[in-house]
Amino acid sequence: MGIKYPVKLSLNKIIRPESSVTKFIGFASECGISAIELRNDLPDRRVLGAEIPDQVREACLETGIEILTINALQRFNDPELFGDKKKELKKLVMTAKSIDCSMIILCPVNDPADTRESAHQHKDLIAALKEYASIFSDNGITGLIEPLGFPICSVRTKAAAVAAIQETGLSSVYKITHDTFHHYLSGETEFFPEETGLIHISGVLPGKQKSSITDEDRIFVTDEDCMDNIMQVNALFEAGYKGPVSYETFSPDIQCMNKTELKNELKDSIELIFS
Repeated sequence: MGIKYPVKLSLNKIIRPESSVTKFIGFASECGISAIELRNDLPDRRVLGAEIPDQVREACLETGIEILTINALQRFNDPELFGDKKKELKKLVMTAKSIDCSMIILCPVNDPADTRESAHQHKDLIAALKEYASIFSDNGITGLIEPLGFPICSVRTKAAAVAAIQETGLSSVYKITHDTFHHYLSGETEFFPEETGLIHISGVLPGKQKSSITDEDRIFVTDEDCMDNIMQVNALFEAGYKGPVSYETFSPDIQCMNKTELKNELKDSIELIFS
């Protein structure tokens, strides 16, 4: 049974990494989607590629597409990088404001070489939130912490992110991303609808051990999905979540589809979950 709620649907640009931003906006509009997410970790690491803000804003105006987020400020909670990351964040904020984007994703250190104890990681997370707070608040941008469910991640659970936000008293500046993939990998069962600013969804087919699943296994949600996306999304909406839901599929099989195939896969997934 699909989700019976009004939902703002979005596409993350990882779906079509080689596309220009304006063409991706057009593609989302053709699919009946109302928002997109941009990235700075694609082959062209410039958020807007070769295009300028005026072109992107015009495409958004013509299609009614909203740009939800820029993904991401990586390793944001590494104290040795705070100086560089503040400079990087200021540039991301300037780009976000130039295209009327209101949120920036924050990805934590996800590195097997990270030997910090959990208490040390928590302390550094607190320090990071305080370090960047004025950049976000002064510019009216929200920071979205995205816990990554991999065992090596320094912020593996949403509970850890929420605890840090509450401890700093910066709930007006930061929210979390509920990523159904990372929720599944982490084994976390708790939901935080009030603290959640965005849901990322993707599907994974059964057959692999949880410890062997990687980003490249992330496809559109199908009726074979092993992560119970419908339950996760339903739980959040039933608990009061009212924000957007964005498809974030990293699989090369999705990325290499032609437009017709991609539209059909997306349509089937939307009907499965949301109708």
